[in-house]
This record gives sequence, C-alpha cells and structure tokens, in this order.
Amino acid sequence: MHEAVTEGYRRGDAPRRSATVARRLIVSSASLLAVLLTPSVDAHAQLPPSPLPLSNVEDARTLEKGTILLRVLNAWTRFDDVYDATADSMHHLHPLGNAFSAESLGVRQFPALAAAQSALRTLTQNPGLALNLGQAFSTADTRVVTTPLSLEYGVTGRLTIGVLVPIVQTHSTVFVELNPRRLNGNFGANAGPNPALVDNTVLSINQGVVDQLGNAVQALDSYLSSCNCSSAQATQLRDQASRFQAAVAALYGSGQFAPLKASAEQTAIVNNLTALAAQINTLLGSNYNFGTPVPANAAAALLQLQQLAVSGAGLDSLGSPDRIGVGDVEVSARVKLHDAFADTTPGFRLRATLLGVLRLPTGRPPSGTVPFETGTGTGQMSADAGAILDIRLAKRFMATLAGEYTAYFTSANVARMPNSDYALFPLDLPIAGTWREGNAVQAEATPRFQVTDYFTVHAAYAFRRQAAPQYTSADVSAPPTFLATTEQRAGIGFAYSTVARYAKARSTVPFEVSYTHLETLTASGGLVPKYSREQIEVRIYYRLRRGGR
Repeated sequence: MHEAVTEGYRRGDAPRRSATVARRLIVSSASLLAVLLTPSVDAHAQLPPSPLPLSNVEDARTLEKGTILLRVLNAWTRFDDVYDATADSMHHLHPLGNAFSAESLGVRQFPALAAAQSALRTLTQNPGLALNLGQAFSTADTRVVTTPLSLEYGVTGRLTIGVLVPIVQTHSTVFVELNPRRLNGNFGANAGPNPALVDNTVLSINQGVVDQLGNAVQALDSYLSSCNCSSAQATQLRDQASRFQAAVAALYGSGQFAPLKASAEQTAIVNNLTALAAQINTLLGSNYNFGTPVPANAAAALLQLQQLAVSGAGLDSLGSPDRIGVGDVEVSARVKLHDAFADTTPGFRLRATLLGVLRLPTGRPPSGTVPFETGTGTGQMSADAGAILDIRLAKRFMATLAGEYTAYFTSANVARMPNSDYALFPLDLPIAGTWREGNAVQAEATPRFQVTDYFTVHAAYAFRRQAAPQYTSADVSAPPTFLATTEQRAGIGFAYSTVARYAKARSTVPFEVSYTHLETLTASGGLVPKYSREQIEVRIYYRLRRGGR
C-alpha cells in the first residue's frame, strides 16, 4: 500500500532511526512444475470452474504487536473473451459466447441426436448424411464480484496472523438463439421440430406408415415360409422394410426432430418408400402404399434447443447462471525477516517477509447444470508459500517484489466431468467425478511512487503459471486432457493513507484506501479468460494495547 507507512501505529510514534547499514538479502527459491502437454479437441471453450484468485498487491509489512487490521475489499471482475489456443491456432482470443455457437448443430454438439441421424441415414439410404438443426448463435459475458472480509492481528512485531472470508457472487449473462427469424433463413437445416409431438392427427398419419411397413414385413415373412425357398430378393426386401419401419417410428413417431418439408432428405425418403412398395408389390402381387410421413414445417428454434439441452444433455436450462456464497476461506501468517525501513535516512532500504496461507475447502465448484457457470471457489484444501520483498530505491520511490507457490492437497466433487480444456461440445449427459486444480507459481512486481506523504500511485504486474487440472471418474476410462496455462496481468492504481500522518500525530484515524485496475495482457496454453478487474480496498488499523515487541 502506502510507501511511507511506519512500524508504529500509536499516536505520536515517530519512525525509529538506525545507523545500521541494510544487510543484503538473497532470497532464493526453486519451484519446478512438471506439466504434460497433451493434445486437446478443436472446440471453443467456456469457463474454468473457479474464479480468478485475488492479486496480492500488498507490501511486506507486518503489524505492530497488539494491532488489529480490518480489511474490506471489493473486486469486480468481468470478461467476455477467452484465450484458447486449442480452438484456433491463428486467433487465440475469441468471444466467450462462441462456446455455444455452431455453424451446423448436430450430433457433434449433441450426441443425443445420434439415433435421429441414424434413422435419417437409413430412410435416405445415405450413410454419410449428417442431421443438421441449423446454426446456433450465442453471446456470453461473466461477472464475478468478490467481497473478502479480512481481519489480521499483530502477535508480535514480526508475526502477523489473519483470516479472510470471501463472499463471492458469479453471474453470466447468456443469450442463445437457434435459427433466429430476424436473419430470415434455415441456415442449412435439414430437420426441424417433429409435428407429431403436438398434433395427434399427424401422429396417427405417421403411425399408419409404420403399420403398413409392419404389414409388409409380415407378408414377406409368410412368403418366405410358404414358398419353402431362400429368395434373396424377398429376404432383402423384408430386411429393408423392417429397417424402414424402425426408422420411421424413431424419426417421425417419438423423435424430437423430423426432416424439413421440401428438403432433399424428405424427398429422398418419400421416393425410397415408394420404390420399396413397388418392389414388394411386384414380388407379392400386392398393392401396398406406405404413404408419406408428415415432415417438419419449419426449422427448430430456441424452445427446441432448450428441450434438447434438458433431455439430451441433462441441463437445467440455457439461462444465465447466478451463484452466491462463501468462497475458499484463508488463514494466513506473515513472518518478518528483515526491516531497514525504520531507518529514515536517505538511501537504499530492504524489507523482507515470508508468507504462508492455508486455504480451506469452503467454496463450491459450478453445479454443471447450466453452461457458462462459475463456482464460488475450488472447494479444495490448498496452501500458499511465498516471500515478499520491499525495496526502497529513493525517498519517494519503492517497489514490492513477491513470489508464491500454490499447492492443492485434496480434490472436489463435480457433478459433470468437463470436456478437454473445458470445451462445451459435445454436450452429453453428465458424468460425476472429482477435480483437482493444478499447482501454480506466481510472481508479482508493484512499483510505487509517493506523490505526498498520504498519496501514492502504483503499477502492478503479475505472471502466473498453472499446471493442468486433473479430473477422474470411475465411469470414465479416458479422463479429459488439459493444458497448463501461462498468464500475464498488468494494471495501475493509487492509494490514500493517513497512517504516516497518524504516526506523527497529524491525523486522528489510521486508515488506507486503494484502487487498482488489472487486465490480462497475454495468455498461452489452455483456457484463460481475458480478465478486467477493478479492485477497491479499505484498511482500518486499531491498536488494542501498547506493549513492546
């Protein structure tokens, strides 16, 4: 925060002078992340399961003995773009909504459509035909509001302990359309909503086709039995009529989608049924006329897409998910190693502190019932170990350098196993499993310039490297693969502090207010949202007692 903050927080405490030359500190750390880069699917991705961790734009101070620090922070994080190298090797940054957009919506996106596609191929006698519901258009943007309540206490002048309870609200505004009318077109669709599902007359007509095909199958069976022969033609016609009967029942009877009226597929089906009836009549001397199953009148729209998402993928809806709850609670400790900032004589000064954080699994991952949902936390036990180094280079200029390593020790249950690198499609019925976040290493630099003894401006930079997460499930033989991610964030901000003036008895209340704007600049590897964050923090100091160190 403020560069000129002193060790004491008591009224009238002046910074203590020291003639000791600052000792040189060599802070060394070795952190190796073994990351296996495995191939992933070529599909747009949606969201990682937990929000971005708060950036530690703090300095290496510890509290004076008996001092309480109340921190109230609000962080507003938004993004509608994601870096996703697996989706497009030429353009890694793409809109978040692309995850639910498709030029041709079919079995590749919804495997539940496989039965309808198989029936369509059987009736058209085209084994390479793909069922196409048209084009899906989607936009999405996500907001995460994090409000941590933090309380820290100075046990001694060198040891500060604290607890942080984050309240996290996540919301994604999602807008989805399938073949929108305003764009005036079917967008290549060859199937639409089956009218038999809402019209009993249509259902009766289609059932009549199924019954006629069934009668023809029985007649051909009788012919083969009575002639006491092995007629290849009769056997072939019986098998074809049996396949057509099952396909018509699946596509035009109980199926959610049927071929569009005047489509090439519907024309091919009518022609194939007519040709089959003619061949059977020629062989048996009968007069079968299977008729024409009633096709779909128009392309599918959002209602049918919603129904498909619920019945075929186990989703609650395609709405805008909203979550609020407690995030992962943190218990922390800071140990000061060295502090030459108490010496107010001009010159180079160092202050170094070790940081340890234990993160409890109180947050919750997303439920998996709505696309673009973000959880309130990882729900996993983890710990941070790091070091913070303050360097004063001149009277008004200082910089904070920090590094930390995060290790995850437990896993969290998830209701839906994701696709590789969080690709939204194919969207199938959910399979439960466990998720363990990848360990991470982060380095930060925060240069500060003191404009006055109460106003400071600062810049912020963070580099984060996170190993690939791991998912497991007893019902999945080949778990999804993920990539490690590398991210760089930068920002600017300012801080207002009365602590230095309070120490000189020129202010009545010691407090600090800071503002920081952070943005993701670059990212590589797996999925990384392009974050934009506004962060406001208020710190209020209160001294319980005036004991020595």
